[in-house]
Amino acid sequence: MAMKSRLLIGILISATLLGLLLWRISPAQLGQAFSTANQTALLLTTALHLLVLCLKVGRWKVVLSALPAPPKQVPWLPFDALFLGYFGNYALPAKLGELGRSLLYARRSGRSLPEVLATILVERFIDALVLISAFLILATTSLLPERLPNWVQLSLYLAAAGTLAGLLALFLARRFLSAKNLRATGSEQESGLLRRVLQLLSRFGAGLAILERPRVAARALIWTLLIWAVEALAVWICLHAFGASLPISAAILVMVVTSFAIAAPSAPGGVGVHQWVTVLLLAPYGVAEPSAAAASLVLTVAVILWVVPLGLFGLWRQGYSTAQLRADYDATH
Repeated sequence: MAMKSRLLIGILISATLLGLLLWRISPAQLGQAFSTANQTALLLTTALHLLVLCLKVGRWKVVLSALPAPPKQVPWLPFDALFLGYFGNYALPAKLGELGRSLLYARRSGRSLPEVLATILVERFIDALVLISAFLILATTSLLPERLPNWVQLSLYLAAAGTLAGLLALFLARRFLSAKNLRATGSEQESGLLRRVLQLLSRFGAGLAILERPRVAARALIWTLLIWAVEALAVWICLHAFGASLPISAAILVMVVTSFAIAAPSAPGGVGVHQWVTVLLLAPYGVAEPSAAAASLVLTVAVILWVVPLGLFGLWRQGYSTAQLRADYDATH
């Protein structure tokens, strides 16, 4: 019921935003924007998004390599699990992708689910750290437009504070959720439930091992910088495809703000939210609303075109099914 409620709320928000957008921008105007777009640039945008996804696979392998024991080597497993995760985030309700990604990887590799979830949480905070840093560079070098809405900077400063607090919490969790500390905490308790909870916490703490391996963390950070550099290039090319000759700083701004915005409740893929945020961000640059909305739609579809077929193919390649995935999901609740 909770999942259905989140789905309904997300669809309601997205439908409302799309309705308001179509009230301002007619389908004919959107069609005109697409008809005059540079098709070669749109194809390049789509190809670059595949590269971004593949780079994320490489980054995840680095994070997984920090785990206490080497993960079981299953052909194509990190690739298939990650694409399944993004398939879930972009095509399924309630942003269930990361759980599906973790369930598939845990089942096929023999790792515990909390351990795998912890590695993905680390990735998310590294992403947030890089994105916030990019925004702060823009803000401190006067590369932001003067008429940028006040809510943008306020929201990102709050996100920066949340990111730093989250990273601190992860470091503390890694320190206090060690197997040794948890055994000492539960040594005088005989409750089976308590032992189970302590085991889960210990495994989650093990998944944060990269926080105590600076060299591996540095490699993951380099991969992350490369990921977002290619993503910024893809956004910049997409904007130019619709005639918006903007500096790379504008593409970075769109990339940063929309990445945080689509985390809000919405339909799969952040549809509606992504389009409105892009239109509002590009208005100070003088970009026409139909062009901004069309570019946003391309950036969303460019990911869906890859993750849906490759995510489902990866599920099949790993000998898994959507029914098994749903059963495992239900078992976690």
